[in-house]
Amino acid sequence: MSIGPITYFGKDRVFVDREPCIQAFRENIQNSRNREYNVLFYHGIPGIGKSKLQKELQKILNEEYPEILWAAIDLNTKTYREVGTFLIILRNKIQEKCKAKFYLFNIAHAIYWKKLHPESPLQKENYPLIKEGGFFSKIIGILDEFGPARLSWDIINNAPDSIMRFLKEQAVDINILAAMEAPEIEKLLPGFFAADFMDYLGTDSKAYIFIDTYEALLDGLRDKGSFHEKDEWIRDNLIQNMLGVSWVICGREKLLWVPECDSDWDMYLEQHPVDELPKKYCTKFLVSCGIRNKDIRNVIIEASERVPYYLNLSVDTFEKISPKKQPAPEDFGKTQPQIFKTFVKYLDSNEIKALEVLSVPNSWDRKLFKTLMAEFDTGYHASKYSELIKFSFIKTDSDGKYSIHQLMRKSLQAYHDPTDCKDVHKFLLTYYSNKIEDIDIKAITSEHETALADAFYHAKKALETEELFKWFIKVSNPFNKAAFWQLITPMYEEMLQLLKAKLGPEHPSVANSLNNLAGLYDNMGEYKKALSLYQRALEIVEKTLGSEHPVVAITLNNLAGLYDSMGEYEKALPFYQRALEIKEKVLGSEHPDVATILNNLTLLYRHTGEYEKALPLCQRALEIVEKVPGSEHSVVATILNNFAGVYESMGEYEKALPFYQRALDICEKVLGSEHPNVANSLNNFAGLYYSMGDYEKALLLYQRALEIVENKLGQNHPTTITINNNYNGLLSEISEENEKR
Repeated sequence: MSIGPITYFGKDRVFVDREPCIQAFRENIQNSRNREYNVLFYHGIPGIGKSKLQKELQKILNEEYPEILWAAIDLNTKTYREVGTFLIILRNKIQEKCKAKFYLFNIAHAIYWKKLHPESPLQKENYPLIKEGGFFSKIIGILDEFGPARLSWDIINNAPDSIMRFLKEQAVDINILAAMEAPEIEKLLPGFFAADFMDYLGTDSKAYIFIDTYEALLDGLRDKGSFHEKDEWIRDNLIQNMLGVSWVICGREKLLWVPECDSDWDMYLEQHPVDELPKKYCTKFLVSCGIRNKDIRNVIIEASERVPYYLNLSVDTFEKISPKKQPAPEDFGKTQPQIFKTFVKYLDSNEIKALEVLSVPNSWDRKLFKTLMAEFDTGYHASKYSELIKFSFIKTDSDGKYSIHQLMRKSLQAYHDPTDCKDVHKFLLTYYSNKIEDIDIKAITSEHETALADAFYHAKKALETEELFKWFIKVSNPFNKAAFWQLITPMYEEMLQLLKAKLGPEHPSVANSLNNLAGLYDNMGEYKKALSLYQRALEIVEKTLGSEHPVVAITLNNLAGLYDSMGEYEKALPFYQRALEIKEKVLGSEHPDVATILNNLTLLYRHTGEYEKALPLCQRALEIVEKVPGSEHSVVATILNNFAGVYESMGEYEKALPFYQRALDICEKVLGSEHPNVANSLNNFAGLYYSMGDYEKALLLYQRALEIVENKLGQNHPTTITINNNYNGLLSEISEENEKR
């Protein structure tokens, strides 16, 4: 082996050709003032060079049109596909180049984020903190301490005159915004972003926004509607509100906006294919990379089929061969698959092992890189990291994370021994699972959410289906308790499909998954969805396990609870009674599961006014759970709340008071101050003070309960509506009494 310097051209290799695409861009710049909306869409197969084309177009703007403001975002980064994150990243990129102020968007996004994560503080560690100082920092503090309910009042008292003038000019009432649930605000975020941007830029200035890897918006959603439904928030809510702004978007397939969305797009949308490079430009590119031998160039061009990804990979191969010997035509692959095999042939064993391992995670940072290299004994030294990441197929994002081009990743995973690949998945499953092990449900951050998503991805690769299901129930349980239902519901939906495919539609594990998913829908107030799932689960377990199995009792109890929540008490009662009979027969009369059903029956009898039936059941349930699981468990708080509620309904307020207080203390200690169960306890406590005539205490408790459920459950959730009605009813009564005075 000869010793000599190694040259890594990597991502700095010369861009060539794409003259038709570039000419279309230049013409677009000249004609952009003549259009309200202006979208250039470049489409082509993976590896054809769309990302490189975008960089060349951006270079043209920098060098020839410095007056044009531009920003770029790549949807290859998974988190950027979420509306709020996309807009935050785009806003940050714009603010790096100009002094645009996104006042309305910043406020709306902070409210939106806080409603999604009411338990989490608005800090740098878990929130893409707004870069504004002064006023907006105060708003962040208000949201963090008091929630959206105090927001509009503090804006009025703290906002500078310039911001107040701006807000008054917007057709948005902060009170209404603060009262909305997170999904409703999310739909409005693109409009707020556009309004702020246009307020700064105006319609006379030029601006370009680049979006790459557009097809990623459909990632994981291919069976859930057409593509144009997934990009509606960009097409209809963002682009159409940014008059005069030009968009350059790259994706795999031609857009169908004209036939499927609106025929008017025919006037504003230009679509251009990114085809194979002409041979003369392939030659120019290879010469620029130091490949002087004509025969070698011809072999590379023919094998690559003039696709830039394969041309680049052939150059990587050339650069690996050159220090060892004089490259010859026979050293290069003759087809696209052979190009990969040839490249691997000239890697040393340590490089091959390193790349195989790195093809398993979706992305990695330097810390994870070192961990993986050591764990799997690749022999690849951390000091050579900078050489590895210069390969043409390795990309980096703005967060400092690296990933391998999808074509190379697919090839490496096929090349990788399946057993070894699974071992890496298992390791990464443990790695990400450890990040959420023994998690405090009162302190879940966005990092924990990401770790759960990554762990779930690797668990699907590492575990058999039934083992995967058991693991997921355990690992998602803290997120369920912390009311992160929107996060885990899609995972449960996917889990259900995996179980059906592997075990069949009538397996007990399928019923278990149906039960869990129904419980999530129940918690989110989507009772119709929950009902059909519970009913299907009951059919399966009765058929497969028998009519007196404990799992049947669990499903009966869940179904009865749903009917209770829906106010259909007559339907609920027989399900509760049957569930109780099964549990007592199978588990004994002192089992905590028996106490749960007794407590549920107590609540039902309270709803129907049968207090004498409710009291002994509640007393018995409390005695059971104070033994096991213990006096400070959340289930004890639930039973205490019901016990107090029965006394309150009977008019025995003094007896109810200590039960409510103890229930509230347990909930806050165990679940945190912003949990929906705390809101329920506060609502109950407020109702008692209302009945006792202590309106001042009741009002404060209703206010706090309402803030929690608006943040956590949304404005339209049945619990939120109930508490809001209670709160408004008390306000009306106070107002009437004041008028009488």
